[in-house]
Amino acid sequence: MWSLGETARCLAVTFGKNGLISSLSPGAEQVIGFSARDLVGEPITRILADRSVFEVASMMEQATERGLWEGKIVHLNQSGISFEAAGNVSMLLTHEGPKIGFLMVSTLVRNADGDPYEQVAVKEVALKLRTFAHELNNPLAVMMGFTQLILLNAQCTGKVRADVDKLFSELKRVIQVVERLHGYALSLQETERSEVFVRSAGA
Repeated sequence: MWSLGETARCLAVTFGKNGLISSLSPGAEQVIGFSARDLVGEPITRILADRSVFEVASMMEQATERGLWEGKIVHLNQSGISFEAAGNVSMLLTHEGPKIGFLMVSTLVRNADGDPYEQVAVKEVALKLRTFAHELNNPLAVMMGFTQLILLNAQCTGKVRADVDKLFSELKRVIQVVERLHGYALSLQETERSEVFVRSAGA
């Protein structure tokens, strides 16, 4: 029986001779972010990237002729991030014998360069953090602008001015946190790029 960790690193998809996805394994959503609802009826190329998109026809042809295709598969997750996996495509048959489709199984394998699943997770976290930071910046800029306008108004005095001053001060603190969040996201991406460069140089 597979452990939870193994399931989280394995993706199984069945698709027809027309290339349309018919079912997914339970662990598929953990690996690529898509649910069965998102993908059933969609082309298998929806979860593939790079040259794997163009290799689907030859995968299916070899699986039909020999029963199995094996090699590297480059997947694309819901966030648009690609990652490599060891995979195979086998032909599916009914008990009478007619060919009804194919089964693709991809496994993210831990190696000396680190865990590809973790590398994808880091990229995705960095992308999400940058997106959140940008989304927060827009309303914060509007609030800061209106707060400054209120403070410039000569009629803003007494307790109201003190409260608006406090609001302005707290808004600046929030902006600093958002800037740190954005900087952290950039540092994650830079670290990932550096690690890729080091691994490439050492290859």
